[in-house]
Amino acid sequence: MLSICLMVLSFLAVTAPGQVQKIRLKVVSEQANIRLKPDIGSEMLWQVAEGTELEAEGKEGDWYLVTVDKPDGSRVRGYVHESLVEVVTSGMKPAAVVPARQPETPLLKVVEVKPKRVRPARPGYLVTLVGGGFYLSPADLNRAAQGVADYYLAELGTGKKADLNGLHLVWCYGLDFFYPLGRQLFLGLGFDYLQGARESAVSFSLDSSQYRLLTRPGLRNVSLRVSLLYQPADIFYIRAGLETNLTRASYLYRVEQDELWLEWKGRASGLNVGWSEAAGVQWPVSSWLQVYLEGAYRYSRIRNFEGHNDYLDSDGLARTEKGKLYYWVVEADGQYYPALFVRERTPTEPGVLDPRPADVNLSGFSLRVGLRLVF
Repeated sequence: MLSICLMVLSFLAVTAPGQVQKIRLKVVSEQANIRLKPDIGSEMLWQVAEGTELEAEGKEGDWYLVTVDKPDGSRVRGYVHESLVEVVTSGMKPAAVVPARQPETPLLKVVEVKPKRVRPARPGYLVTLVGGGFYLSPADLNRAAQGVADYYLAELGTGKKADLNGLHLVWCYGLDFFYPLGRQLFLGLGFDYLQGARESAVSFSLDSSQYRLLTRPGLRNVSLRVSLLYQPADIFYIRAGLETNLTRASYLYRVEQDELWLEWKGRASGLNVGWSEAAGVQWPVSSWLQVYLEGAYRYSRIRNFEGHNDYLDSDGLARTEKGKLYYWVVEADGQYYPALFVRERTPTEPGVLDPRPADVNLSGFSLRVGLRLVF
């Protein structure tokens, strides 16, 4: 009976818990996410920087339950993954073990268990939605609109020149999907869409007749993009990529005299490859949503447009011509006027100088605001 009592006392002494203190942890990653539940997909409550010390109340699987003091004096209680921290001291005071008298070997064999190495969690996928303004100068489109207006003002003997602002500011929208290649590097696939037109009118009276000259250069473009995004800090990123641009250029020239009118309307499409680069700052709204502001530059020039030109007038005459988009200069009375039309063949009429395929410049700067979803 005495032997049995001694064995029971020895077992209780080994298994009875000692006084437990909180575990001291130190963040060893660039940043550690405090989540609502011990799950990588759970909502993120807060972020702490590398070197921050934390107190853990306990551990559930691979997750420590910690409490964090925020700058505003409030406290956040959540879970941090063990791969993001290291134990400074466990704070556990083991209870004294009373050895049994009779067995020569210990009743319980203490086995040292090495901590399992957990690979740091890979950053999630990113989906971005963006919109903003794009400033460009499409070269031949604007010069031709000015030239056609000036030509008819000179032909009518007004002695004036048109004051046109040209096409510059257009709206642009985009969507990108980014796949994580590392903790700071992402591979992206996406597209941008931009559209804009600039209508200008010049009205005047001459010999009791009312005249009106109307010009409207326009552009539409879809860019398919492959890019790399590098995020050296939580709030800053840079991006660079190659783009394939599918562009449609359009123009409208209309001359009105009282009830009479005539107009040329053309559309032509082209394709080219360019590149873009961007830099931006971002702010987290929640664990899965960010807001960002981005400035970007795009380079692309397109010279291979093909389409059609439609001529209409108030007498009912209609004519369509298919071909390439050409740019040339018209000489009249010692003055030179740029022109741009779709023609079946290279224009060679008298007074036509330096005809060539039109050059539409899509290069320019954009400022955009967007949302980024993190999965």
